[in-house]
Amino acid sequence: MISLFTYGTLKKGFDNPFAEKLAAVSNYVGEGYFHGKLYKIDWYPGAVYEPQSAEKVYGEIFEILDPGILQELDEYEDVLEDQAASLYIRREIPIFTENELPVSCWTYLYNQPVHDLQLIQSGIFEN
Repeated sequence: MISLFTYGTLKKGFDNPFAEKLAAVSNYVGEGYFHGKLYKIDWYPGAVYEPQSAEKVYGEIFEILDPGILQELDEYEDVLEDQAASLYIRREIPIFTENELPVSCWTYLYNQPVHDLQLIQSGIFEN
């Protein structure tokens, strides 16, 4: 099973073609979080994975039924072959579910400097 964790514009209820396509080729599993920080980039967020952090990034877990969607989402998230130039990178990290059990999920992590960005204290990106 391929799982994807979304914390931004790919979550349910967001009005964009990629969120709609993800919903069409996946099953919603439930909510979860990972340890890290969430930043406001522009009209979208970026998350940084920090396994030792007390702060959390909250989002949704999807079971991917069509793995081909990941290539399309890589383009949407500006994942490039040159990793240093990529806006995001797709990584598999542990996501904690409501029962606190970790599930390995792909997610898109922000891959640029965050020092000038606004921290989203709640760890939740709202539509």
